[in-house]
Amino acid sequence: MRLRVMLACAACRISRFVLRLFGRGGTALPGKIALRLYPGLLARLARPVDVIMVTGTNGKTTTAAMLRHMLEQAGRPCLSNRAGANLLSGITAEFVFSASLTGRPRKKLAVIECDEGAFPAAAQAIRPKAVVVTNLFRDQLDRYGEVTHARRSILSGLEKAPEAVACLNADCSLTATLHLDAGNPCLFYGLDIPGEGEAAAVSDAPHCLGCGARYAYRRHTYAHLGDWYCPECGRERPRPDYSVTSVAPAPEGGSLVTMAAPEGNLNFRVALPALYNVCNAAAALAGAGAMGWDLPAAARSLESFGAVFGRMESLRLGDTPVQIVLVKNPAGCDRALEYLASVPGECFPVFCLNDNLADGTDVSWIWDAAYESLFARRSFSQIGVYGTRAQDMRLRLKYAGADDEKIQVFDTADELVAAVRGLSVPVYILPNYTSMLVVRDKLAAAGGGGKFWE
Repeated sequence: MRLRVMLACAACRISRFVLRLFGRGGTALPGKIALRLYPGLLARLARPVDVIMVTGTNGKTTTAAMLRHMLEQAGRPCLSNRAGANLLSGITAEFVFSASLTGRPRKKLAVIECDEGAFPAAAQAIRPKAVVVTNLFRDQLDRYGEVTHARRSILSGLEKAPEAVACLNADCSLTATLHLDAGNPCLFYGLDIPGEGEAAAVSDAPHCLGCGARYAYRRHTYAHLGDWYCPECGRERPRPDYSVTSVAPAPEGGSLVTMAAPEGNLNFRVALPALYNVCNAAAALAGAGAMGWDLPAAARSLESFGAVFGRMESLRLGDTPVQIVLVKNPAGCDRALEYLASVPGECFPVFCLNDNLADGTDVSWIWDAAYESLFARRSFSQIGVYGTRAQDMRLRLKYAGADDEKIQVFDTADELVAAVRGLSVPVYILPNYTSMLVVRDKLAAAGGGGKFWE
């Protein structure tokens, strides 16, 4: 058995070395090779490690990075799939590279982001100490189907790791009600701040999973999130253990947040903009509480937390500031459009759309995103579109109210980068996943930055 572990680990390491010689990330294929040689490798490597996993539709990467940052600021080394390879192969590779050739772990803590579809197998192998579930939205319908399928996948994973503390988003009815089906110990987090009383017209969770009646809201945050309840059967939002009670703009950027927690009230600043990053911070702090970390120190660390690649990440190309805001489904896109609409002054927005397997080949979701709200609030002197489905995006923007004569289609990422270079206004790029990887790689190379996996 030990020889088999050594063989799998060696093959994983050698394959990544070769891939990176050729400029490839080597984040997934080495793990596939290792698992082919020894299918039980992940379970073997994870056994001595205290692991917190993060899954859900939106916010996984940022929440996991916040947790990792908390540990780093506390001087506690951890392993993590920081490059975002969140399938079983990518997770396995990270455990391999954090272990000796014989499979002995060098780090006793791990923060692991996990894809919803891969979560059952990963949770069964890793047996995490805690699991943070961020939210559930429609995403990659060709792969996941309806959002309830992703919910069943997460439920299956929780059932395979019954000792794990489940940290659930109380504001998301699809997520919060997992506690009714799973036997895990549960903690809840959420936002208790002023909001509207009506949910969005297009909702990913309009009906009660118990009786089928339409949910009502005492307070609505965005999408289907808020203080929800069923007027027929009485199901309602659980009271959060970690509750954000106030959010205010911080003078230096980001948000000033007050949170009520079992450990006492916390006052801290989230350096990243937008309300959904406050939600990510609440999720991360709930996870930190479940792991027994120093919560006041964890909260303080968020002030120095910077953006993860492609998620509100700021780059510079010469004198031109560029911000990349990943969008991959209607709920996340609407938040990005709200942010873009609030940016003061003139800017150059670029909308990127691919239809590769990692994106979901069905791009019809762009018609459910509220692009109309952006163009109702502001206009642009120039707009860019790029990607394998650039013409689809161009058409969507035209129907949303954009002036078609101002839309420039970029056939290649190099053309886009050349157009961005030397602009006198800030550039905001809203790409989906694989278009983000391509554009970010080109921008980083032109600006002297590193690869996303570095």
